[in-house]
Amino acid sequence: MSLNQVLLIGACGNLGTLVLKHLLSSPFAFRVTVLTRASSVNSHVFPPSVRVITVSDDYPVDEVREAFQDIDVVIAAVSMTAMHHQYKLIDAAVAAGVKRYFPTEFGLDSIPDWLLELRPMFRTKHDVRDYLITKEKVGLSWTSIVCNVFFEMGIKSGFFGFLWDEKKAVLIDGGGSEWPATTLETVAIAMVRAIEKSEDTKNKVLLIQDFPCSQKEILQAIRNITGDRWTVENRVYEEWLDEAKNEVRSGDNKALTKLTFASVLETASDWESRPEYANRMLALPTKSFEVAIAEALKK
Repeated sequence: MSLNQVLLIGACGNLGTLVLKHLLSSPFAFRVTVLTRASSVNSHVFPPSVRVITVSDDYPVDEVREAFQDIDVVIAAVSMTAMHHQYKLIDAAVAAGVKRYFPTEFGLDSIPDWLLELRPMFRTKHDVRDYLITKEKVGLSWTSIVCNVFFEMGIKSGFFGFLWDEKKAVLIDGGGSEWPATTLETVAIAMVRAIEKSEDTKNKVLLIQDFPCSQKEILQAIRNITGDRWTVENRVYEEWLDEAKNEVRSGDNKALTKLTFASVLETASDWESRPEYANRMLALPTKSFEVAIAEALKK
């Protein structure tokens, strides 16, 4: 299957900018189109080789179908809050004869039932994948890139339990549990490699990672690199999770990130032993933990 015409949605986001960079530098010489929304105030200037198409904010199917004409691949790098628009994007892709669709997937692979209950947007994530599977019979193939967590975003945002204003680390069960972590750059490269290897990646979930890591390992690196003193609060997983669930049920949306990180800890596994593990098939260049943490702390 020859996939040359690529349309990217979300090209100005944290991930989308890197996907665009690697599409344009690929030896496959992709012809790239960027889809933007009418209300976008982003002043990003794209290279002259990139065609830009603007549609209404709510992605009307007719407008999107027209934008998708003669496109081989659609990459949806939209935010989690915009994931529900993907049903319309997929319908438009089918109507326009698009060959491959990359959904906004990226994060967790396995999602606990309690997270689906308390953070319903994660249900949309897997429902979109199921919807894509139903479109295989009408000619639309798909590829899902699953990276578990965006490493550098988790470091500075507090997602991994590091409270920068207080210089305090909240370690769960001692902080020794390991989980797969992936940098934004590696995710972007994986998406482009998956297009380049289109037959090998057709209708597949691809698990990728840079390295496994733990809270304890991250904390030690932060101390070594910054020289700062950090205090530690140790929490028992079950008690910490129950507390976060109650906070969300009482309307405290700030606790939603705790629930998501709890699911990272609960579903952590050795991805290299799973059949969906795709680093080798994609010949994916990866970053070491040492390089990734140093880069994250510079930002």
